[in-house]
Amino acid sequence: MTQPPNPYESGLLEQADLLWQDDGAPFSTHYGDVYFSRNGGLAETHHVFLEGNLLQQRWREQDTREHPGVFTVCELGFGTGLNFLSSWRLWQQTDCKRLRLHYISCEKHPLAHAALGRALQQWPELSEFSAALLQNYPDHSAGYHRIPMLLPSDKHQTPGTISILLDLYFGDAQDLLNQQSNQGAKIDAWFLDGFTPSQNPALWSEEILNTVARLSRSGSTLSSYSVTGRVVRHLKTLGFNVEKRKGFGPKRHMLFAHMEQEAVPCQPGVQTAVVIGAGLAGATVANSLAVRGIRVTVIEQAAEIAGGASGNRQAIVQLRLNKQLDSQWQFHVHSYLYALRFYSHLDALSESLPNWHPCGVLTLNSAYTNTREAADSNTLRHTYAHYPSAILQALDATQASSLTGLELQEDGLWQAGGGWMNPKKCCMTCLTHPLITVLTQTRASKLTYDNNEWTVHCETNIKADAVVIANSFAARTFEQTSDVPVTPLRGQVSHLPKNSLSSGLKQVICSQRYIAPADLEGHHCIGASYVKQSIDTGLTTLEHQENIQKLGGLAVILGFENQLPDSGRAGLRGASRDYMPIAGAVPDSRLPADVYGGALLVRRHEPEGEKDSEDFPRLPGLYLSTGHGSHGSVSCPIIAEHLAALICGEHSPLPRALSDEIDPVRFIRRQRRQQQARR
Repeated sequence: MTQPPNPYESGLLEQADLLWQDDGAPFSTHYGDVYFSRNGGLAETHHVFLEGNLLQQRWREQDTREHPGVFTVCELGFGTGLNFLSSWRLWQQTDCKRLRLHYISCEKHPLAHAALGRALQQWPELSEFSAALLQNYPDHSAGYHRIPMLLPSDKHQTPGTISILLDLYFGDAQDLLNQQSNQGAKIDAWFLDGFTPSQNPALWSEEILNTVARLSRSGSTLSSYSVTGRVVRHLKTLGFNVEKRKGFGPKRHMLFAHMEQEAVPCQPGVQTAVVIGAGLAGATVANSLAVRGIRVTVIEQAAEIAGGASGNRQAIVQLRLNKQLDSQWQFHVHSYLYALRFYSHLDALSESLPNWHPCGVLTLNSAYTNTREAADSNTLRHTYAHYPSAILQALDATQASSLTGLELQEDGLWQAGGGWMNPKKCCMTCLTHPLITVLTQTRASKLTYDNNEWTVHCETNIKADAVVIANSFAARTFEQTSDVPVTPLRGQVSHLPKNSLSSGLKQVICSQRYIAPADLEGHHCIGASYVKQSIDTGLTTLEHQENIQKLGGLAVILGFENQLPDSGRAGLRGASRDYMPIAGAVPDSRLPADVYGGALLVRRHEPEGEKDSEDFPRLPGLYLSTGHGSHGSVSCPIIAEHLAALICGEHSPLPRALSDEIDPVRFIRRQRRQQQARR
């Protein structure tokens, strides 16, 4: 079997090519069609898609259930976002108390940000919603973009609450939908709103309609303005009951279809979970579970939360760079983009002082002294040309000096969206959710599974439907995860009080060490050292000296070249063998090797709808989040969402190509390949 196309293979997107009509409406030159009805786009959306799928009625009914869960809408053709914004407004008006709304929309040619803003001026009644969308809208990278949406009026909610979750799938809809890593996740309502079938046949093909049927939940509905005969006929062959209803405006008919509701009793999903570890990995996943209505107990053996590497005063949120455009590149880009949204969202819901400081991150060429990087901006620009300029820009020394206000002598790479935050404060904010209970000074000694539930053995044994091990390299202390290849990586940061020269530092600047702008207490964090296989957390003068020395010329510019730090902190991070996080369902290593698929290489991807014949057995309800290394501030938030989606049976923010990069089973696959190669 062949591997399905990687939806990220092009890296960059081809944006929509528009003409603007006299009435201000956008017209697609690529498809030769309008984006919305000239007879009233907002009214058409309400008639065809919102009323057409009986959304408000279904939301109210589902909200009264004992376990309401999530209602998922999937749209083929995001366009100007009108359907999404209208759905969001209706959702706010419906005021569901426990049901959550997840809106997924596919778009091959997204509008540029400025064009979207111009198009949305058509509907001033949606201005509050439009402003929130524009604040978060990406128009530069292919793949899945998870965006927690929030209105100013939502800020009274519990930290971590999501008003509505938007997933934008930028690229080919068929490929992106088939790449969903959690194929058990289903859709409740479909909006088929691509350009007319005669102009955009790919979005109305039998193949994509097959995918729609496969991903539809029992009772799922579908609506569209198009009643093209071949579409109607194929939907019927797929088991949809199809009706032609009164259309909008001059259109005589619209399409409505639904799957029969199976008479199967509603089975509650995971209701309780234990998260082992109260650092950033554990706190973010606990929050992602709690906002989905799961009662979470967080176990931490230290006396306080964020006692490990997550206890540093400042953590840098920056993109981990890759020279090749591959799945690891995609993972790092989308982890970074989601982390920026996550920290901004968390700050918006917090009543305390801002914790997220998106000041930007400048990495100077001296950071690459031990590599073969050339030290000029033209080479950097060429080497990293696969990054959109909205994410990464190469600057020469003059531009870098102008940006920072410092007399820099080096070229560098600028990440305008990056910045710094206090990881312990972030953990505290995540863990304030009322469904989360934190037990400090509590050590989990072992895990046992019986009668469809886990027991976490500690001073008071705790039973739960699911367990997430998020305690860094200590994950190896449990029998089920004793062979996980994660090892300690010591890192010492140095604290220096700001002075007259450094007080003007506004951006994070990285040489072979980073320095962040002064925190609220007036200290800069400089770090961090890298000492493998060490579990010593005592401070050393040598590592303080190295931190200052490896700032290079920055130490002189900021007046720190002869100053020894007055304090610091050493923490232990967990690093994996391949320096990628280890996150996902734990493989069952107790089974014979041949059960894992033997030595038959990586799992094969079967035709859509068929079971993956080489899927590896997993321990039910047991998950890992470890191996984040020095980039946990970026990788933890999206991995928390990925694990919550796997646990709750929802759509993951990571497509299969990216979830495979962090899957714990990847080491077993590689071992099998090596064994096969030796035969």
